[in-house]
Amino acid sequence: MKPKKQCNHAGCKCLVEYSYKYCDKHKQLDKIISVGNKYSNRKKIGGKYFKFYHGKEWTKASQLYRINNPCCESCLNEGIIRKADVVDHIVELRDDWSKRLDESNFKSLCHRHHNTKTSAERRKRTTLKG
Repeated sequence: MKPKKQCNHAGCKCLVEYSYKYCDKHKQLDKIISVGNKYSNRKKIGGKYFKFYHGKEWTKASQLYRINNPCCESCLNEGIIRKADVVDHIVELRDDWSKRLDESNFKSLCHRHHNTKTSAERRKRTTLKG
């Protein structure tokens, strides 16, 4: 008899063979998750933005900017000193591709401020489209 484990779906107590991830009820989740997370799929969807963010130019420019600006600029405005995790574009690349390597368009941010800014920009984009 082969060993069994619980289905990977949160809260599902169904037992499946050890080599499977999900029970029959949640099998379709495995396909959805694996297609959405595949590197090649993200590369196709992202196009030139994906290539840019994974290229040498951006890697060097963002590292150099983070060395010169090691603290989150939004946190500093709030009177808090926190290390920067991400270099963000003030004007998104989708809005102005020519500013992609312009240091005046960079801003050092912590994950919290970067995620807040990014989600606000996404919401703004979806409301403009809809």
